[in-house]
Amino acid sequence: MMALTDVVTRLVGDVGRFVDLFLNDLILGAGDPVSALLVVVGQVLLVAAVAIFGYATIGALLQEIGVTLPSLGGRGPAE
Repeated sequence: MMALTDVVTRLVGDVGRFVDLFLNDLILGAGDPVSALLVVVGQVLLVAAVAIFGYATIGALLQEIGVTLPSLGGRGPAE
């Protein structure tokens, strides 16, 4: 069984390989602009979801110490 450090080392080492696969095989190699558009749209949706979830998580953590972030919309607390 591989140790955790071996897995992390291999993952970090393969980042260049992952970038090469995405660029050359998926986006540029396919020759299909629709696949490139789908990859970009998917990444934008993923980043937006992570950003919103991160904002909510940080807001919840900061609210525990008394700092209130502005709401992104919706109903505020009932007064």
